[in-house]
Amino acid sequence: MPGPAETGRGEPRIEKLSLMRRAMVRQMDQAAVIPCFYLRRTADVTAIVDERRRVRAAGDRPPSVNDYLVRAAALALRAHPEVNASFDDGFIHQHPRVNVGVAIAVPGGLVVPAVYDADGQDPTQISAAVRELADLASRRKLGREVLSDATFSISNLGMFGVEDFDAVLNPPQAAILSVGAVAEHDGRSTVRLALGCDHRVLTGAEGAEFLGALVERLGDLAALGTVEHAGASA
Repeated sequence: MPGPAETGRGEPRIEKLSLMRRAMVRQMDQAAVIPCFYLRRTADVTAIVDERRRVRAAGDRPPSVNDYLVRAAALALRAHPEVNASFDDGFIHQHPRVNVGVAIAVPGGLVVPAVYDADGQDPTQISAAVRELADLASRRKLGREVLSDATFSISNLGMFGVEDFDAVLNPPQAAILSVGAVAEHDGRSTVRLALGCDHRVLTGAEGAEFLGALVERLGDLAALGTVEHAGASA
């Protein structure tokens, strides 16, 4: 039997961290010391799925489920400003603008650019904004401000078939929403949500109230805004 030096498999590959990866490591190191708790809910998104089918049948390309989630989260954040906050050196900052960060995978890492004033945009507008951010991210053209101005983040792994997961907090933000894949049960479309909260900023009750408000809005298509002529990708 060959010994370790005789396997012929060569040396391990050693790769220096890119600037993006190093930034991610710094963020993870900061997040590791934050007292974080997670709350979970299952949301009914049947109305959203049906609306997307209607728009597609009319020959348009509807906003994604995630675009509707951004809209619903923004409305819930406006109603619960304590969640639209950050922690910095012993102070809690509640932000006047609702800028929802959307996690976008790029070669070599992950970026979370902000959809500015998402509470004032309908799903079609949010979809267009996210598409533009994704394009800029793919070309490494995102500005520093858009990468640091988010007041709340959403990470969605549903497109990979992931049903449930816990995203790591994005300091200094007080909360992050993890979104799983849409599932079909008894004619209803549902999605699993996990809200990660910085316990220095939020209590369990405050997080639960926000998550309940988010779930409620996901079931209210009128509040989210229907789409007559969508220009966004499915």
